Amino acid sequence: MKLAILSDVHANLPALNAVLADARGRGAERVISLGDLVGYGPEPAEVLQVAYARIDHFVLGNHDAVIARQLDPAVFNPAARQMIAWTGRQLNAKAAAFFKGLPYVLRGPRFRCCHGNPASPAAFGYVLEDEHALEAWQATAEVFLFIGHSHVPGLFVLGRSGRPHWLSPQDFGCEEGKRYIVNVGSVGLPRDGSATASYCLFDDAAGDVFFRQVPFDLETCRQALRRTAAPTPLPHYLKLADRGQPAPLREVLDFHPLSREQVRDRPVAEADLDRAVRAVRRWRRGAAVLLALLVVLLLSAGLAWQHLRPADLVLPAAHAAALPAPSCGDGCLPAPGPAGAVTRKAPLADWSLRLSDPDRQRVVVRAAAPSGPVLFSLWSEVPLPLQLESRPVQAATGMRFQVVASCRQGDTFEGHAEIALLQRGPDGIDRALVHCPLGKLSKERWKACRRSAPAPGLDADGTVRWVLRGQFRGELLVREADLRRSR
Repeated sequence: MKLAILSDVHANLPALNAVLADARGRGAERVISLGDLVGYGPEPAEVLQVAYARIDHFVLGNHDAVIARQLDPAVFNPAARQMIAWTGRQLNAKAAAFFKGLPYVLRGPRFRCCHGNPASPAAFGYVLEDEHALEAWQATAEVFLFIGHSHVPGLFVLGRSGRPHWLSPQDFGCEEGKRYIVNVGSVGLPRDGSATASYCLFDDAAGDVFFRQVPFDLETCRQALRRTAAPTPLPHYLKLADRGQPAPLREVLDFHPLSREQVRDRPVAEADLDRAVRAVRRWRRGAAVLLALLVVLLLSAGLAWQHLRPADLVLPAAHAAALPAPSCGDGCLPAPGPAGAVTRKAPLADWSLRLSDPDRQRVVVRAAAPSGPVLFSLWSEVPLPLQLESRPVQAATGMRFQVVASCRQGDTFEGHAEIALLQRGPDGIDRALVHCPLGKLSKERWKACRRSAPAPGLDADGTVRWVLRGQFRGELLVREADLRRSR
Protein backbone atom coordinates (compact mmCIF):
# COMPACT_ATOMS: atom_id res chain seq x y z
CA MET A 1 0.00 0.00 0.00
CA LYS A 2 1.29 3.47 -0.86
CA LEU A 3 0.79 5.86 2.07
CA ALA A 4 1.11 9.64 2.16
CA ILE A 5 2.42 10.62 5.61
CA LEU A 6 2.23 14.30 6.54
CA SER A 7 2.56 16.37 9.69
CA ASP A 8 2.31 19.87 11.16
CA VAL A 9 -0.26 21.45 8.85
CA HIS A 10 -0.75 24.25 11.41
CA ALA A 11 -3.95 25.64 9.89
CA ASN A 12 -2.30 26.41 6.53
CA LEU A 13 -5.07 25.59 4.05
CA PRO A 14 -3.22 26.36 0.75
CA ALA A 15 -0.31 24.14 1.79
CA LEU A 16 -2.59 21.26 2.82
CA ASN A 17 -4.54 21.39 -0.44
CA ALA A 18 -1.30 21.43 -2.45
CA VAL A 19 0.09 18.38 -0.61
CA LEU A 20 -3.14 16.38 -0.88
CA ALA A 21 -3.32 17.07 -4.62
CA ASP A 22 0.32 16.05 -5.05
CA ALA A 23 -0.21 12.84 -3.05
CA ARG A 24 -3.28 11.92 -5.08
CA GLY A 25 -1.43 12.56 -8.32
CA ARG A 26 1.34 10.20 -7.19
CA GLY A 27 -0.96 7.31 -6.37
CA ALA A 28 -1.27 7.55 -2.58
CA GLU A 29 -3.96 5.12 -1.41
CA ARG A 30 -4.32 6.45 2.15
CA VAL A 31 -3.24 9.60 3.99
CA ILE A 32 -1.88 9.68 7.55
CA SER A 33 -1.56 12.86 9.63
CA LEU A 34 1.06 12.88 12.40
CA GLY A 35 -0.60 15.71 14.30
CA ASP A 36 -0.63 19.48 14.75
CA LEU A 37 -3.39 20.14 12.25
CA VAL A 38 -3.98 23.50 13.97
CA GLY A 39 -1.96 26.18 15.73
CA TYR A 40 -0.20 29.26 14.33
CA GLY A 41 -2.06 29.30 11.01
CA PRO A 42 -5.08 31.49 10.25
CA GLU A 43 -7.60 28.87 9.03
CA PRO A 44 -8.02 26.10 11.65
CA ALA A 45 -11.72 25.42 10.99
CA GLU A 46 -11.21 25.25 7.22
CA VAL A 47 -8.25 22.89 7.60
CA LEU A 48 -10.27 20.57 9.85
CA GLN A 49 -13.08 20.43 7.29
CA VAL A 50 -10.61 19.29 4.63
CA ALA A 51 -8.94 16.87 7.06
CA TYR A 52 -12.25 15.24 8.02
CA ALA A 53 -13.00 14.60 4.34
CA ARG A 54 -9.61 13.69 2.87
CA ILE A 55 -7.27 12.33 5.58
CA ASP A 56 -7.77 8.70 6.58
CA HIS A 57 -5.80 8.26 9.83
CA PHE A 58 -4.65 10.66 12.55
CA VAL A 59 -2.41 10.77 15.60
CA LEU A 60 -2.44 13.52 18.21
CA GLY A 61 -0.01 16.45 18.12
CA ASN A 62 0.83 18.80 20.98
CA HIS A 63 -1.13 21.72 19.46
CA ASP A 64 -4.11 19.39 18.99
CA ALA A 65 -3.77 18.10 22.56
CA VAL A 66 -3.95 21.58 24.07
CA ILE A 67 -7.22 22.25 22.17
CA ALA A 68 -8.54 18.94 23.57
CA ARG A 69 -7.48 20.12 27.07
CA GLN A 70 -5.09 17.20 27.41
CA LEU A 71 -2.05 19.46 27.64
CA ASP A 72 -1.35 22.57 29.73
CA PRO A 73 -0.76 25.70 27.58
CA ALA A 74 1.97 26.71 30.04
CA VAL A 75 4.43 24.36 28.29
CA PHE A 76 4.31 26.62 25.20
CA ASN A 77 6.09 29.93 24.81
CA PRO A 78 4.05 33.18 25.22
CA ALA A 79 3.53 33.77 21.48
CA ALA A 80 2.30 30.21 21.02
CA ARG A 81 -0.06 30.52 24.02
CA GLN A 82 -1.64 33.64 22.52
CA MET A 83 -2.23 31.82 19.24
CA ILE A 84 -3.60 28.76 21.06
CA ALA A 85 -6.24 30.92 22.75
CA TRP A 86 -7.20 32.49 19.40
CA THR A 87 -7.38 29.07 17.71
CA GLY A 88 -9.63 27.74 20.47
CA ARG A 89 -12.09 30.57 19.81
CA GLN A 90 -12.29 29.65 16.11
CA LEU A 91 -13.19 25.99 16.78
CA ASN A 92 -16.34 24.42 18.17
CA ALA A 93 -16.88 21.57 20.61
CA LYS A 94 -16.84 19.05 17.76
CA ALA A 95 -13.20 19.89 17.03
CA ALA A 96 -12.18 19.46 20.67
CA ALA A 97 -14.01 16.12 20.82
CA PHE A 98 -12.33 15.01 17.60
CA PHE A 99 -8.87 15.73 18.99
CA LYS A 100 -9.73 14.11 22.31
CA GLY A 101 -10.49 10.85 20.52
CA LEU A 102 -7.19 10.65 18.62
CA PRO A 103 -4.48 8.12 19.57
CA TYR A 104 -0.89 9.05 20.32
CA VAL A 105 0.42 6.18 18.17
CA LEU A 106 -0.60 4.49 14.92
CA ARG A 107 0.95 1.09 14.19
CA GLY A 108 1.25 -0.71 10.87
CA PRO A 109 3.27 -3.58 9.41
CA ARG A 110 6.92 -2.80 10.25
CA PHE A 111 6.19 0.87 11.02
CA ARG A 112 4.95 3.16 13.79
CA CYS A 113 3.70 6.74 13.57
CA CYS A 114 3.55 9.41 16.26
CA HIS A 115 4.02 13.16 16.52
CA GLY A 116 7.18 13.40 18.63
CA ASN A 117 9.68 10.99 20.16
CA PRO A 118 8.22 7.44 20.10
CA ALA A 119 10.04 6.67 23.36
CA SER A 120 7.32 8.60 25.23
CA PRO A 121 4.60 9.76 22.80
CA ALA A 122 2.56 11.67 25.39
CA ALA A 123 5.59 13.80 26.34
CA PHE A 124 5.91 15.15 22.76
CA GLY A 125 9.70 15.16 22.89
CA TYR A 126 11.82 16.18 19.91
CA VAL A 127 14.18 13.84 18.07
CA LEU A 128 17.05 16.20 17.28
CA GLU A 129 20.15 14.48 18.66
CA ASP A 130 21.66 10.99 18.46
CA GLU A 131 20.64 10.20 22.04
CA HIS A 132 17.01 11.05 21.24
CA ALA A 133 17.09 8.63 18.30
CA LEU A 134 18.62 5.86 20.43
CA GLU A 135 15.86 6.34 23.04
CA ALA A 136 13.22 5.94 20.33
CA TRP A 137 14.77 2.76 18.92
CA GLN A 138 15.26 1.22 22.37
CA ALA A 139 11.57 1.76 23.19
CA THR A 140 10.19 0.31 19.94
CA ALA A 141 10.64 -2.68 17.65
CA GLU A 142 9.48 -1.43 14.25
CA VAL A 143 11.87 -0.90 11.32
CA PHE A 144 10.36 2.48 10.38
CA LEU A 145 9.42 5.22 12.87
CA PHE A 146 7.64 8.19 11.26
CA ILE A 147 7.54 11.47 13.20
CA GLY A 148 7.08 15.23 12.75
CA HIS A 149 7.14 17.97 15.44
CA SER A 150 10.44 19.73 14.59
CA HIS A 151 9.25 20.82 11.10
CA VAL A 152 12.61 19.76 9.61
CA PRO A 153 12.55 16.76 7.23
CA GLY A 154 15.31 14.17 7.30
CA LEU A 155 16.13 10.78 8.79
CA PHE A 156 18.21 8.96 11.37
CA VAL A 157 19.62 5.57 10.30
CA LEU A 158 20.83 2.82 12.64
CA GLY A 159 23.01 0.06 11.18
CA ARG A 160 25.47 -2.57 12.37
CA SER A 161 27.72 0.02 14.03
CA GLY A 162 25.01 0.81 16.57
CA ARG A 163 25.58 4.55 16.06
CA PRO A 164 22.80 6.75 14.65
CA HIS A 165 23.49 8.72 11.48
CA TRP A 166 21.50 11.83 10.52
CA LEU A 167 20.86 12.32 6.79
CA SER A 168 19.23 15.16 4.92
CA PRO A 169 16.00 14.33 3.03
CA GLN A 170 16.62 11.73 0.34
CA ASP A 171 14.59 8.90 -1.13
CA PHE A 172 15.69 5.46 0.05
CA GLY A 173 14.79 1.78 0.19
CA CYS A 174 14.90 -0.41 3.28
CA GLU A 175 18.15 -2.34 3.81
CA GLU A 176 18.41 -5.57 5.78
CA GLY A 177 19.48 -5.01 9.38
CA LYS A 178 18.87 -1.26 9.42
CA ARG A 179 16.25 0.84 11.20
CA TYR A 180 15.01 4.32 10.35
CA ILE A 181 13.47 7.35 12.04
CA VAL A 182 11.88 9.45 9.29
CA ASN A 183 10.92 13.04 10.05
CA VAL A 184 8.42 13.96 7.33
CA GLY A 185 8.82 17.70 7.92
CA SER A 186 5.97 20.20 7.98
CA VAL A 187 3.17 20.89 5.53
CA GLY A 188 2.18 24.31 6.78
CA LEU A 189 5.10 25.79 8.75
CA PRO A 190 8.42 24.68 7.20
CA ARG A 191 11.57 25.42 9.21
CA ASP A 192 14.10 23.79 6.90
CA GLY A 193 15.13 26.93 5.03
CA SER A 194 12.56 26.46 2.26
CA ALA A 195 9.14 27.91 1.46
CA THR A 196 7.66 24.59 0.35
CA ALA A 197 5.44 22.02 2.07
CA SER A 198 7.11 18.74 3.00
CA TYR A 199 5.68 15.24 3.35
CA CYS A 200 6.63 11.61 2.58
CA LEU A 201 5.29 8.80 0.43
CA PHE A 202 5.81 5.34 1.92
CA ASP A 203 5.37 2.01 0.12
CA ASP A 204 4.97 -0.31 3.10
CA ALA A 205 5.25 -3.47 0.99
CA ALA A 206 8.52 -2.51 -0.73
CA GLY A 207 9.91 -0.52 2.19
CA ASP A 208 10.57 2.54 0.02
CA VAL A 209 10.36 6.14 1.31
CA PHE A 210 10.13 9.21 -0.93
CA PHE A 211 10.50 12.78 0.39
CA ARG A 212 8.32 15.37 -1.36
CA GLN A 213 8.66 19.17 -1.43
CA VAL A 214 5.53 20.87 -2.78
CA PRO A 215 5.19 24.60 -3.55
CA PHE A 216 2.06 26.35 -2.34
CA ASP A 217 0.50 29.78 -2.82
CA LEU A 218 2.36 32.15 -0.49
CA GLU A 219 0.26 35.16 -1.46
CA THR A 220 -2.95 33.36 -0.45
CA CYS A 221 -1.34 32.66 2.94
CA ARG A 222 -0.54 36.36 3.37
CA GLN A 223 -4.10 37.30 2.49
CA ALA A 224 -5.51 34.80 5.01
CA LEU A 225 -3.29 36.22 7.77
CA ARG A 226 -4.49 39.74 6.99
CA ARG A 227 -8.14 38.74 6.61
CA THR A 228 -8.37 36.83 9.90
CA ALA A 229 -6.09 39.13 11.92
CA ALA A 230 -4.65 36.05 13.61
CA PRO A 231 -2.23 37.16 16.39
CA THR A 232 0.71 35.18 15.03
CA PRO A 233 4.18 36.39 14.03
CA LEU A 234 4.96 36.41 10.32
CA PRO A 235 5.74 32.75 9.50
CA HIS A 236 9.37 31.92 8.83
CA TYR A 237 8.65 30.68 5.31
CA LEU A 238 7.24 34.11 4.39
CA LYS A 239 10.29 35.81 5.93
CA LEU A 240 12.43 33.47 3.84
CA ALA A 241 10.50 34.35 0.69
CA ASP A 242 10.87 38.06 1.48
CA ARG A 243 14.50 38.21 2.59
CA GLY A 244 16.01 34.80 1.95
CA GLN A 245 17.05 34.50 5.62
CA PRO A 246 15.80 31.39 7.47
CA ALA A 247 15.70 31.43 11.27
CA PRO A 248 17.92 29.03 13.27
CA LEU A 249 15.97 25.95 14.36
CA ARG A 250 16.69 26.40 18.06
CA GLU A 251 15.14 29.89 17.97
CA VAL A 252 11.84 28.76 16.48
CA LEU A 253 11.05 25.68 18.58
CA ASP A 254 8.06 26.75 20.63
CA PHE A 255 7.40 23.86 22.97
CA HIS A 256 8.97 22.46 26.14
CA PRO A 257 8.48 18.66 26.13
CA LEU A 258 7.02 17.07 29.24
CA SER A 259 9.20 14.93 31.48
CA ARG A 260 8.78 11.17 31.81
CA GLU A 261 7.49 11.68 35.36
CA GLN A 262 4.76 14.05 34.15
CA VAL A 263 3.33 11.45 31.75
CA ARG A 264 4.14 8.26 33.66
CA ASP A 265 0.49 7.60 34.61
CA ARG A 266 -1.05 8.92 31.40
CA PRO A 267 -2.49 6.14 29.19
CA VAL A 268 -1.03 6.17 25.68
CA ALA A 269 -3.76 5.23 23.22
CA GLU A 270 -2.60 3.34 20.13
CA ALA A 271 -4.38 2.51 16.89
CA ASP A 272 -3.71 -0.35 14.47
CA LEU A 273 -3.64 0.59 10.79
CA ASP A 274 -4.51 -2.91 9.53
CA ARG A 275 -7.55 -3.09 11.82
CA ALA A 276 -8.68 0.37 10.74
CA VAL A 277 -8.28 -0.52 7.06
CA ARG A 278 -10.28 -3.74 7.52
CA ALA A 279 -13.07 -1.76 9.21
CA VAL A 280 -13.11 0.73 6.35
CA ARG A 281 -13.22 -2.10 3.82
CA ARG A 282 -16.21 -3.67 5.60
CA TRP A 283 -17.95 -0.30 5.56
CA ARG A 284 -17.14 0.12 1.89
CA ARG A 285 -18.53 -3.32 1.02
CA GLY A 286 -21.78 -2.41 2.73
CA ALA A 287 -21.82 0.94 0.98
CA ALA A 288 -21.13 -0.81 -2.34
CA VAL A 289 -24.22 -3.01 -1.90
CA LEU A 290 -26.38 0.03 -1.19
CA LEU A 291 -24.86 1.85 -4.13
CA ALA A 292 -25.56 -1.10 -6.44
CA LEU A 293 -29.21 -1.07 -5.38
CA LEU A 294 -29.36 2.66 -6.03
CA VAL A 295 -27.86 2.22 -9.51
CA VAL A 296 -30.45 -0.44 -10.33
CA LEU A 297 -33.21 1.95 -9.31
CA LEU A 298 -31.74 4.73 -11.43
CA LEU A 299 -31.35 2.48 -14.45
CA SER A 300 -34.92 1.29 -14.10
CA ALA A 301 -36.01 4.92 -14.26
CA GLY A 302 -33.99 5.42 -17.45
CA LEU A 303 -31.16 7.38 -15.83
CA ALA A 304 -27.45 6.69 -16.33
CA TRP A 305 -24.40 8.07 -14.71
CA GLN A 306 -20.91 7.96 -16.07
CA HIS A 307 -17.67 9.51 -14.95
CA LEU A 308 -14.34 9.08 -16.72
CA ARG A 309 -11.14 10.59 -15.37
CA PRO A 310 -8.54 11.08 -18.12
CA ALA A 311 -5.17 9.48 -17.56
CA ASP A 312 -2.11 11.60 -16.85
CA LEU A 313 -0.33 12.81 -19.97
CA VAL A 314 3.40 12.26 -19.72
CA LEU A 315 5.48 13.34 -22.72
CA PRO A 316 9.17 12.48 -22.31
CA ALA A 317 11.91 14.50 -23.95
CA ALA A 318 12.56 13.49 -27.52
CA HIS A 319 16.28 12.99 -26.80
CA ALA A 320 17.28 11.01 -23.72
CA ALA A 321 21.02 11.75 -23.80
CA ALA A 322 22.20 14.60 -21.58
CA LEU A 323 23.42 17.83 -23.15
CA PRO A 324 27.08 18.79 -22.57
CA ALA A 325 27.68 21.56 -20.03
CA PRO A 326 31.37 22.61 -20.10
CA SER A 327 30.96 25.33 -22.76
CA CYS A 328 27.41 26.57 -22.12
CA GLY A 329 28.17 29.76 -20.21
CA ASP A 330 25.54 31.85 -22.05
CA GLY A 331 22.88 29.16 -22.11
CA CYS A 332 22.77 25.38 -21.89
CA LEU A 333 19.27 24.74 -23.26
CA PRO A 334 18.10 24.92 -26.88
CA ALA A 335 15.13 27.17 -27.68
CA PRO A 336 11.78 25.34 -27.57
CA GLY A 337 10.18 24.56 -30.88
CA PRO A 338 8.50 24.13 -33.23
CA ALA A 339 5.55 26.41 -32.49
CA GLY A 340 2.22 24.77 -31.76
CA ALA A 341 0.40 22.72 -29.15
CA VAL A 342 2.32 19.95 -27.37
CA THR A 343 0.47 16.63 -27.81
CA ARG A 344 1.20 12.90 -27.86
CA LYS A 345 1.71 13.10 -31.62
CA ALA A 346 3.73 16.31 -31.40
CA PRO A 347 6.03 16.08 -28.33
CA LEU A 348 8.43 18.87 -27.52
CA ALA A 349 12.06 18.24 -28.46
CA ASP A 350 14.51 18.53 -25.54
CA TRP A 351 11.71 19.04 -22.97
CA SER A 352 9.38 16.73 -21.04
CA LEU A 353 5.89 17.48 -19.81
CA ARG A 354 3.51 16.05 -17.19
CA LEU A 355 -0.18 17.02 -17.11
CA SER A 356 -2.61 15.70 -14.48
CA ASP A 357 -5.63 16.19 -16.78
CA PRO A 358 -4.75 16.50 -20.50
CA ASP A 359 -8.37 17.33 -21.38
CA ARG A 360 -8.25 20.48 -19.24
CA GLN A 361 -4.54 21.33 -19.27
CA ARG A 362 -2.32 22.16 -22.24
CA VAL A 363 1.03 23.63 -23.22
CA VAL A 364 1.58 25.65 -26.40
CA VAL A 365 4.84 26.97 -27.83
CA ARG A 366 4.44 30.34 -29.52
CA ALA A 367 6.20 33.66 -30.13
CA ALA A 368 5.37 36.69 -28.02
CA ALA A 369 5.59 38.95 -31.09
CA PRO A 370 6.75 38.60 -34.72
CA SER A 371 10.31 39.34 -33.63
CA GLY A 372 9.97 38.44 -29.97
CA PRO A 373 11.35 35.45 -28.04
CA VAL A 374 9.76 32.03 -28.22
CA LEU A 375 7.75 31.25 -25.10
CA PHE A 376 5.69 28.60 -23.37
CA SER A 377 1.99 29.13 -22.71
CA LEU A 378 0.86 26.81 -19.90
CA TRP A 379 -2.90 26.73 -19.42
CA SER A 380 -4.94 24.83 -16.83
CA GLU A 381 -8.68 24.83 -16.38
CA VAL A 382 -8.35 22.99 -13.04
CA PRO A 383 -5.91 23.48 -10.12
CA LEU A 384 -4.05 20.18 -10.57
CA PRO A 385 -0.27 19.58 -10.67
CA LEU A 386 1.56 20.43 -13.91
CA GLN A 387 5.29 20.09 -14.59
CA LEU A 388 7.61 21.10 -17.43
CA GLU A 389 11.29 20.18 -17.36
CA SER A 390 14.29 20.45 -19.62
CA ARG A 391 16.43 17.73 -21.06
CA PRO A 392 19.20 16.91 -18.54
CA VAL A 393 22.53 18.72 -18.77
CA GLN A 394 25.78 17.00 -17.87
CA ALA A 395 27.41 18.43 -14.75
CA ALA A 396 30.62 17.75 -12.88
CA THR A 397 31.66 18.26 -9.28
CA GLY A 398 32.25 21.93 -8.48
CA MET A 399 30.13 23.33 -11.32
CA ARG A 400 27.57 26.02 -10.47
CA PHE A 401 24.40 26.71 -12.45
CA GLN A 402 21.77 29.43 -12.58
CA VAL A 403 18.10 28.93 -13.47
CA VAL A 404 16.74 31.70 -15.69
CA ALA A 405 13.19 32.56 -16.78
CA SER A 406 10.76 35.45 -17.19
CA CYS A 407 7.11 34.87 -16.31
CA ARG A 408 3.79 36.66 -16.32
CA GLN A 409 0.17 35.61 -16.10
CA GLY A 410 -2.40 35.54 -18.89
CA ASP A 411 -5.87 37.02 -18.46
CA THR A 412 -6.37 34.96 -15.29
CA PHE A 413 -4.06 33.08 -12.92
CA GLU A 414 -4.92 31.61 -9.51
CA GLY A 415 -2.54 29.27 -7.74
CA HIS A 416 1.19 28.84 -7.34
CA ALA A 417 4.24 27.80 -9.34
CA GLU A 418 8.02 27.79 -9.01
CA ILE A 419 11.15 27.42 -11.10
CA ALA A 420 13.65 24.93 -9.67
CA LEU A 421 17.08 23.48 -10.42
CA LEU A 422 17.22 19.72 -9.84
CA GLN A 423 20.41 17.68 -9.62
CA ARG A 424 20.45 13.92 -10.19
CA GLY A 425 23.55 12.31 -8.75
CA PRO A 426 25.17 8.91 -9.42
CA ASP A 427 22.69 7.31 -6.99
CA GLY A 428 19.77 8.34 -9.23
CA ILE A 429 18.20 10.56 -6.54
CA ASP A 430 16.91 14.04 -7.44
CA ARG A 431 17.87 16.93 -5.15
CA ALA A 432 16.57 20.49 -5.46
CA LEU A 433 19.47 22.96 -5.48
CA VAL A 434 17.45 26.11 -6.20
CA HIS A 435 13.85 27.19 -5.58
CA CYS A 436 12.47 30.32 -7.25
CA PRO A 437 8.80 30.78 -6.19
CA LEU A 438 6.95 32.93 -8.71
CA GLY A 439 4.59 34.47 -6.15
CA LYS A 440 2.14 37.09 -7.37
CA LEU A 441 2.30 37.70 -11.13
CA SER A 442 1.23 40.60 -13.34
CA LYS A 443 -0.55 40.64 -16.71
CA GLU A 444 1.55 43.56 -17.97
CA ARG A 445 5.05 43.03 -16.56
CA TRP A 446 7.38 40.08 -16.89
CA LYS A 447 8.79 38.81 -13.59
CA ALA A 448 12.41 37.69 -13.84
CA CYS A 449 13.71 34.60 -12.06
CA ARG A 450 17.51 34.48 -11.68
CA ARG A 451 18.70 32.07 -9.00
CA SER A 452 22.13 30.45 -8.69
CA ALA A 453 23.03 27.29 -6.82
CA PRO A 454 25.02 28.05 -3.67
CA ALA A 455 28.82 27.89 -3.60
CA PRO A 456 31.03 25.88 -3.81
CA GLY A 457 28.95 24.12 -6.48
CA LEU A 458 27.86 20.53 -7.10
CA ASP A 459 29.18 17.97 -4.64
CA ALA A 460 29.07 15.09 -7.15
CA ASP A 461 29.00 14.37 -10.88
CA GLY A 462 25.57 13.91 -12.45
CA THR A 463 23.02 15.92 -14.40
CA VAL A 464 20.95 19.04 -13.74
CA ARG A 465 17.55 20.07 -15.10
CA TRP A 466 15.50 23.27 -15.34
CA VAL A 467 12.02 22.54 -13.92
CA LEU A 468 8.77 24.51 -13.73
CA ARG A 469 6.17 22.95 -11.45
CA GLY A 470 2.96 24.27 -10.03
CA GLN A 471 -0.73 23.94 -9.43
CA PHE A 472 -2.94 26.70 -10.79
CA ARG A 473 -6.02 27.69 -12.75
CA GLY A 474 -5.55 30.05 -15.71
CA GLU A 475 -2.59 30.82 -17.98
CA LEU A 476 1.11 31.12 -17.15
CA LEU A 477 3.49 32.54 -19.79
CA VAL A 478 7.20 31.67 -19.60
CA ARG A 479 9.99 32.94 -21.85
CA GLU A 480 13.80 32.92 -21.81
CA ALA A 481 13.80 29.59 -19.97
CA ASP A 482 17.41 28.50 -19.63
CA LEU A 483 20.21 27.04 -17.53
CA ARG A 484 23.49 28.96 -17.35
CA ARG A 485 26.88 28.24 -15.91
CA SER A 486 27.68 30.64 -13.07
CA ARG A 487 31.07 31.39 -11.60
